[in-house]
Amino acid sequence: MAILFSNEIMNAVVNELHKASDSVQIITAYCKEKTFKYLDSEISSDVHEKKLLVRFRMDDVVKGSTDFGILDYGIEHGWKVYVRFDLHAKTYIVDNKRGLVGSANATNSGLNIGKTGNMEMAAFVDVEPQDIEKIGSLFNDAIFVDESILHNLRQQFERINFDGDNDSHSWDDSIMKLFNPHIEALFSYELPEDFKLEPGEYFQFLDESFNGNLDELKETFRWSNAYLWLLDTLRNNDGCMYFGELSTALHDAVVSDPKPYRKDIKQMLSNLLRLIEELKMEEIAIDRPNYSQRIQLISM
Repeated sequence: MAILFSNEIMNAVVNELHKASDSVQIITAYCKEKTFKYLDSEISSDVHEKKLLVRFRMDDVVKGSTDFGILDYGIEHGWKVYVRFDLHAKTYIVDNKRGLVGSANATNSGLNIGKTGNMEMAAFVDVEPQDIEKIGSLFNDAIFVDESILHNLRQQFERINFDGDNDSHSWDDSIMKLFNPHIEALFSYELPEDFKLEPGEYFQFLDESFNGNLDELKETFRWSNAYLWLLDTLRNNDGCMYFGELSTALHDAVVSDPKPYRKDIKQMLSNLLRLIEELKMEEIAIDRPNYSQRIQLISM
């Protein structure tokens, strides 16, 4: 398995797209319209299934990391387009047999189109049937963008005031409630360590440094696997759990080898709940009847 760097990645992706006979799947956190059009132009018209999965948070589009036009172009040119707001993966899969996995987004800088590009790494791997099942689950939990959802997204995007607006942006509940991912397993590194919530602090489980803007940190945390797991677990338990039973559920969900001790799991859960309180996450209420923390989902 050869490791590819920067401009080698684009050449390898194009070569594989030329070989595609049945299907192409592009999974990318960020996607630019010019890059997407170029990749599409390299795919034979005989390919009957083309799927794009992109993160597509409103902030991604507002800041220009992703172009809104990829939705229009994709739908108009035979792609099934999906979005999921927790996506970080970058993968290009051809005929459910070969896949490029690495750090390269479907952007000019990610794939080194033009004069400047990021330093990226990737490798092509053979894709096994069980891998296709896992990849399929990414699409199953995602939002399929049909004409109605596209119209809704466009209306919300066009209402944004870009003049001097430094706030964080997100889609409204009519979109957000469509995304209910099922996080069945966690690694210990996906849970928060102890923190002080001071500017400059690095949150390893988010791979993000806190710049002092609570709204930005809150939006990043909202799509972390830890928070999504908590929401899903509460939904599956009538929207209410106490600390002890939630700690047991978290212990069962963590798959790190070796698995952390129960006391460490309890500390991780305490850190998670404290961050929820510090950031004032609207979906969850935490109180302490009879001295035990009760965690409740505000809206099911």
